[in-house]
Amino acid sequence: MSSSFFIPFLVSQILLSLFFSLIILIKKLLKAQITVGTHYHLSVISLLALIAPFLPFHYLKSNHFDWILNLGGASSTLSHTRSTDKTAEAIGQHANWVQDFSMSIEQSSFKMIDSAFFAVWILGIAVMLIATLYSNRKIGKIKKSLQMVNNKELLTLFRTCKEEIRFHQKVILGCSPLIKSPITFGVVRPYIILPKDISMFSADEMKCVLLHELYHCKRKDMLINYFLCLSKIVYWFNPLVWYLSKEAKTEMEISCDFAVLKTLDKKLHLKYGEVILKFTSLKQRTSSLVAASEFSSSYKHIKRRIVTVVNFKAASPLLKVKSALVFALVLGIILAGTPSVSILAMQRDTHFLSGANVEYEDDSTFFDGFSGGFVLFDSNRKKYTIYNRKESTARFAPASTYKVFSALLALESGIITKNNSQMTWDETQYPYKEWNQDQDLFSAMSSSATWYFQKLDRQIGEDHLRRYLKSIHYGNEDFSGPANYWLDGSLQISPLEQVNMLKKFYDNEFDFKQSNIQTVKDSIRLEESNGRILSGKTGTSVINGELHAGWFVGYVETAENTFFFAVHIQGEKRAAGSTAAEIALSILDKKGIYPSASR
Repeated sequence: MSSSFFIPFLVSQILLSLFFSLIILIKKLLKAQITVGTHYHLSVISLLALIAPFLPFHYLKSNHFDWILNLGGASSTLSHTRSTDKTAEAIGQHANWVQDFSMSIEQSSFKMIDSAFFAVWILGIAVMLIATLYSNRKIGKIKKSLQMVNNKELLTLFRTCKEEIRFHQKVILGCSPLIKSPITFGVVRPYIILPKDISMFSADEMKCVLLHELYHCKRKDMLINYFLCLSKIVYWFNPLVWYLSKEAKTEMEISCDFAVLKTLDKKLHLKYGEVILKFTSLKQRTSSLVAASEFSSSYKHIKRRIVTVVNFKAASPLLKVKSALVFALVLGIILAGTPSVSILAMQRDTHFLSGANVEYEDDSTFFDGFSGGFVLFDSNRKKYTIYNRKESTARFAPASTYKVFSALLALESGIITKNNSQMTWDETQYPYKEWNQDQDLFSAMSSSATWYFQKLDRQIGEDHLRRYLKSIHYGNEDFSGPANYWLDGSLQISPLEQVNMLKKFYDNEFDFKQSNIQTVKDSIRLEESNGRILSGKTGTSVINGELHAGWFVGYVETAENTFFFAVHIQGEKRAAGSTAAEIALSILDKKGIYPSASR
């Protein structure tokens, strides 16, 4: 995971739980003021809010909850002492302009805790899924033992009941010795299964049973059953989800009871109550994870069903209006809150290309041993060329490539100027001799002296940095501390976004002082050959002394055109900015944009 999972997901669950508590309170306070069906529908639509964390609202531009997302932000600290010999060797092997120096970042325990919580959640889902499949094995056994009903009177009664409720879908009616009370399951092909011995029930009693089960089929309650099972699997840790699922299951049965009572003659209402009690006395214990509807209920809830039968009366117009208003209110709360929960739960760790002016190509031969992405923008053609869409639109820590924009902000803030950018070395010993001396902007950019830019950030101040990130829309705009947010912390950006940021920088779409833009351009200018100018910046993520990822971003200026590019790599091999630069130059050479011979 490129960013925190636990904090945003936890916050979203707290919000959902508060919402569930509110719904439960409303249902209890307005128990007699809304219809039976509304109680059932409120439980179901409340649980539908559980899909909110997985909806793509997080791709919408919103800064309302950045303070919460930032709680899972910076999770690493800069080490001034740790850097392995192999790291220095790998990134110092180039004697040319690729000054790919980087500091090791010590991975904090927060990321490990975050990963542990994610693993526990997935493990819980796996256990619940296995338990659900095991519980539902009973349905498979019932299907195997199924015997089709061939009793002519019963079949005639069955057809009459279907016609009475105007339900014409094909339903398989059978019986099984494995059950003691009627059971209904299946969405595409519904099954109504009766106990083997039905001779003990009269025609009126069987009519009550058949109507009840047919209403389940007509209302697609089986689909709701599957959803309730899925909710408990994904949110196995939330007791309110279990409570509302149980309530929805009971209210489903009561709602069916109500529908049957409206269909039956009043003289059969008492008979219907007797049937419920009779089957309850025969009820076998079943798992709450079974995605099926049973005619019988638990002893605890049977009282509620009997009370419904005894106190049955058609809903008045006023009661229907009250119910509609309450339902609309709850639905409005869900619709209003869903985007917020989604944004809180999901990290904005990808950025998709909105335009259609893009072509994809296979550059895998250049990425031998690495996973990564490549993005190129042709200014004249206004066309993107992308290798590996997934990797090219996924966000990663920018590492030293962010120093381009750090320098720009320092210039805009007046912290430094082109002719006065000197910073005094504090004599902290770094593993690169180039760092162990006073620096100006040009030397610091050339040697990628991290301490220089960290010092700039401290002088600029956190508030100004945060406003700056938002004003230029840099990646996920997540600032979580001036020391390391761009090294391997909260700030994330994709190769595609890198290219777009460089375009905006080059054309000064930020409306900064043009002299400051030009100063930064001069600082990242690498070489000129045959009328082509190469500018750019490498970046390397080093975690716990190990090379983790590499960047090379920049642009090539010709007499007629400007090409912007970004390469990001990662993998088990030692991924560094120097390697990313070699890959980028090889691709640019292949395309004839920047021939290697010129170097």
